[in-house]
Amino acid sequence: YLNTGNVHRALEEGRLALELYPGQWADRYNFAMYSMYAGDFDTAEAEGSRVVEQVPTFELAFLPVALSRLARDEFDSALSVYNLLAETSPYGSSLASFGRADLEMYRGGFSQALEILEQAIVQDEESGNSGMLAQSYVAAAEALLVLDDKEGAIESARKAIELSSHESVVFPAALVFLHAGSVEEAEAIALELDNRLQTLTSAYARLIEAEVAVSQGQYAKAIEKFRDSIERRDTWFARFLLGRLYVDRELYPEAMAELDLAVQRHGEVTDVFFYDTPSLRYLPEAYYWLARAQQAIGVAEAREHYEWFLEHRTEADSPDPLASDASQRWSSLGQAETG
Repeated sequence: YLNTGNVHRALEEGRLALELYPGQWADRYNFAMYSMYAGDFDTAEAEGSRVVEQVPTFELAFLPVALSRLARDEFDSALSVYNLLAETSPYGSSLASFGRADLEMYRGGFSQALEILEQAIVQDEESGNSGMLAQSYVAAAEALLVLDDKEGAIESARKAIELSSHESVVFPAALVFLHAGSVEEAEAIALELDNRLQTLTSAYARLIEAEVAVSQGQYAKAIEKFRDSIERRDTWFARFLLGRLYVDRELYPEAMAELDLAVQRHGEVTDVFFYDTPSLRYLPEAYYWLARAQQAIGVAEAREHYEWFLEHRTEADSPDPLASDASQRWSSLGQAETG
């Protein structure tokens, strides 16, 4: 069920498995992750903590604990879990570093995240941990892009895809290529993903093709590609990117429908590729774009969602264009209410 994107049925089956075999710590870990994906962070933390107690050397068990705390904005508490994870093993140290970087990016601290990732890259190269090395390179590429270092972002994304062909690496790398101006490299990734002839990879290929169409002003084609992707696999990224396009094209009711889904599915964003890899850094922008859509048609919750976004940009690097824009829009809403 999880591999078809059906989180809630996966959770149901995981619960039944635990009822039958309550001593199976691997099943308990899976149940913790399914609970997290479904947005039940209290259960995810509790079950993950039980696995940590039972098998303290199993590094992945720390993830539902740390990420559930981060999803509840318990930043210091989440960091404390990553610190414990770092002490388990070299792999645990690498995973903890990536988690810390994801946390910093979630709060807008892209420069700090980049420093963490650069140190992690050195350690992963020394240990030969190519899987985490690829993840660190692609996250560094995302940070560099936000910091307006397009050449550095492209170079880092290229290193990432040399190390891994998993969609959790190549899909975000394609978005980096596209937004850094290397459209052909993004299109090459889309073709490679599509040629795998798998439902999930083809769905991600369509998203890349949709974003390429957006960059070329072919909006009808882009929407068609987005819808094709959702039919193949209803991924979180499909809802977010389609909603963002609708805002850009001033189709605000349609944008609200997509972005509200993206915010509701915030549990999935903790590990958006279901690959035991922290990814909450992608969530805050969904709140920003949802607020944009709501503000345009006078929905009162727009102010609340701007506030949520701004609260998660208190550590933002300066200048942060989205944070500046959100602040101005939030202020204008306050003035309108006063008037």
